[in-house]
Amino acid sequence: MIQRNGVIIAYGAALAGTLLWCTMLVAAPFFTHTGGIWTGWGETIYAGFHRICHQIEGRSLHIWGYPFAACARCSAIYFAFLAGTLVYPFIRPLRTPQTTSRRTLLLALLPMGVDVALAVAGVHDSTTISRLITGAFFGLLLPFVVLPVYLGAVLEHFSPSPTLPHHMKGTADA
Repeated sequence: MIQRNGVIIAYGAALAGTLLWCTMLVAAPFFTHTGGIWTGWGETIYAGFHRICHQIEGRSLHIWGYPFAACARCSAIYFAFLAGTLVYPFIRPLRTPQTTSRRTLLLALLPMGVDVALAVAGVHDSTTISRLITGAFFGLLLPFVVLPVYLGAVLEHFSPSPTLPHHMKGTADA
């Protein structure tokens, strides 16, 4: 029972954290647009996301006249990760996490890599649409790589530890 509840709580925490993360993407422009004392909150959120995203304004989605706290590709990854996290329990059981192969992760990264490589090579221009699509594809598959590892660790933590036979007690530290 503790094991089952632990996994559900862990999944809920992952979902809540992802929802909060995505909310911050939109909260930064909202606070900045609101002005007054809220501007500082917006600036703080922008500064936090700047550590992980270039935030080039021309590559960002805008709302209320201000860019999201992360570029279009990063925003697509985060919102798609949220969507993937929401659908995860309908596709994979929470109590028996099945790790997805690394090949799936590489496959999810491939469209993004091709988009960037072709843009750098001058073959095509990476557009907002291509950034959104490739980011969303990666973000949607990412929970199927990350959540099984996370939930597996939670299950392992809450599993009853094996008991040693009486004659072996006290020798485990030796």
